[in-house]
Amino acid sequence: MVVLRTIVTMSNENNTNEFNFEDLLNQFDYAEPERGQILEGTILSVGRDEIVLDVGLKRDAVVGRKDLVRLDDSLIEDLEPGQLIKIYVLQPYNEEGDLVVSINKALQQEDWSQASELMDNETIIQATVIDQNRGGLLVKFGRLMGFVPNSHLESVPTMNNNSPQLYEAKSGLIGKVLNVKVIQVEMKRNRLVLSERAAQQATRQERLSELSEGDILEGRVVNLTDFGAFIDLGGVDGMVHISNIDHRHVNHPSDVLSIGDEVTVRIDSIDIERERIALNRKAILPDPWQSFIGKYDLGDLMVGVVTNVVDFGVFVAAEAGAQGLLHTSRMTSLGASHPRDMFREGDEVLVRIVGIDTDQQHIELSIDDVTTQEQENWMYERRDEDGETPEASAVEEVEPVEAD
Repeated sequence: MVVLRTIVTMSNENNTNEFNFEDLLNQFDYAEPERGQILEGTILSVGRDEIVLDVGLKRDAVVGRKDLVRLDDSLIEDLEPGQLIKIYVLQPYNEEGDLVVSINKALQQEDWSQASELMDNETIIQATVIDQNRGGLLVKFGRLMGFVPNSHLESVPTMNNNSPQLYEAKSGLIGKVLNVKVIQVEMKRNRLVLSERAAQQATRQERLSELSEGDILEGRVVNLTDFGAFIDLGGVDGMVHISNIDHRHVNHPSDVLSIGDEVTVRIDSIDIERERIALNRKAILPDPWQSFIGKYDLGDLMVGVVTNVVDFGVFVAAEAGAQGLLHTSRMTSLGASHPRDMFREGDEVLVRIVGIDTDQQHIELSIDDVTTQEQENWMYERRDEDGETPEASAVEEVEPVEAD
C-alpha cells in the first residue's frame, strides 16, 4: 500500500490554494506511530502471507509473513475479520510506506508485563525446563525465554559450574517442571531471571507459618546423619536428634530408621527465621518404663538385648524397650576382664533384676545372681524355639569362677 501524496485544490471565487497531504493530516491532529508502541487494531483481512488491520489511522497496518511463522497455528486459525487484537509497531514506514506491526511482539509484551507483575507480587509459578548452559537452566515463560542461574537451583547439588556432574544433573531436568519465582525483569536487555531457590524458600516460610510447637505430624525420612534424622514435613524439613529417636539407646539413626520411612513426630520447637524445626519421635512412642514396671518385679529373671557396651558394663533393653545396666561388678562369674570380651550389641542375655528405682527410672541387672540351672533351662528353651542348638554365647564360653 502506498501513502497517497496528493494535491488538494480548493477553489474559491478569486484563486486556487494548494495543500499537500501532510498539511491536511495535521489539521486532524494526526499522531505518527513510533516503534515499540502498542496499538489496538481491527482485522480487515487474513491471508497466508499477511494480515491487514485498521488501527484508526489514515493507513492500514500490516502483519508480514516473518511474524506469522512465529505464531502458533492454532492462534492464526482463530483470527478472523472484525476481531480486535493488540499489535506492536515494528516500522512506522517500510520501503512501500506500510505501517509494519507484529502480533508476536505484542504477545511478548504482555508476557513481560505479566513477569513484572509476578515479580512485584512475589508469586510462585511453574516453568518447564527446555535447555541448559554452563550458567544455569533455560525455561519457557509464555513466549519468552527465562533463565535460572546455577546459584538459584535447588534441584541439583551445589558444585563448580564446569563440573561434569553438574552438567549431567541439569541435563536430567530438561523437560521437567520447576517451581520458580521471577526475580529480575529487564525487557530492554531481554533479560528474565527466575529462581527455584527463592520459590522453595517462600514455600518453606509459608509451611513454617502453618506449624506450631506441640503439633503431631506424619513425615518421611529423607536423610540420616551421625547426629540425627531429617524428616520431610511437606515442603519443609525438621530434624530428630539421635537422643529423641527412641527410648532405647541408639548408636546411629540407621539402627532404627531408614530413608523413605514414614514416621510420626512431635514438634518441640520452631525457628522460622533460621528455618529450623526440632522434632521428637521418642516423646510419642509408648512409655517403655510403664510397660516394664507393669510386667516385672524386683528379683524377676529377664531376657534382654544388649544395646550398648561400655567400660563399666553393658546396657540391656527389656522387650518393652526400658533399659537397665548390667554393671561389671555383677558379671564377675564370667571371669573376663572387659565387657567387650564377652558381649556384643544385639546379644541376647538372661539377667536378674536386682534393683528398680522408680523415681530415677533406673534398673540394676545381674548375671552373678542367675543360677547355673536357670541359665541351662533358658538355653534349652531357646533351642526348642529355634529348632536347633543355638550358637554358644559368651556366657557359655566362660567357665564360672569359683569363690575362694
